[in-house]
Amino acid sequence: MADNGASLRFWTELLQLPGFEVAHVEQDDQQRLYNLTVIPAHSVGVCPHCSELCDEVHQRRTRDRIRDLPISQYHVDLSIRLPQLWCARCQRAFTPPCAVLAEGAHATERFLERAAQLIRQSDVANAARFFAVPEKTLEDWYYDWVERQQAQMAMPTTPIRRIGIDELSLKKNTASSWR
Repeated sequence: MADNGASLRFWTELLQLPGFEVAHVEQDDQQRLYNLTVIPAHSVGVCPHCSELCDEVHQRRTRDRIRDLPISQYHVDLSIRLPQLWCARCQRAFTPPCAVLAEGAHATERFLERAAQLIRQSDVANAARFFAVPEKTLEDWYYDWVERQQAQMAMPTTPIRRIGIDELSLKKNTASSWR
């Protein structure tokens, strides 16, 4: 498949992976598979050690065979080229977190969300067949994803600074806003 600029822009728009651009496309008609290489649109990050904004790329790392949502009758595997950035302030390299990737799985978060929807409607075996993923693998990914979702739900969204005062001010603002 030709990798000219217009073709890559087409694939980037079709994939709709926030913050990433398609750099290379391979199509395997026999296995009904698209292998897409994606790169971040911007290589910047905040150093986790000193909170400095960094844009100096130390090296690039590739995460291969990341399963994403299918396109038509084709399964999609991503190769994601992530930058390892260098912080000049604290003289350390770090890889910025990638919200698109599911922690502990070779899949995207949106893939696991869709798989979870299908599993809730049917079962793991049918979802695994549909997505062409081994059943045990999808089962492990699914239960890890469910645990992450539950942990996120348990975290408070805003910190409580003073007990009593913040709740009263919230009630006053809410009550007056819908009158």
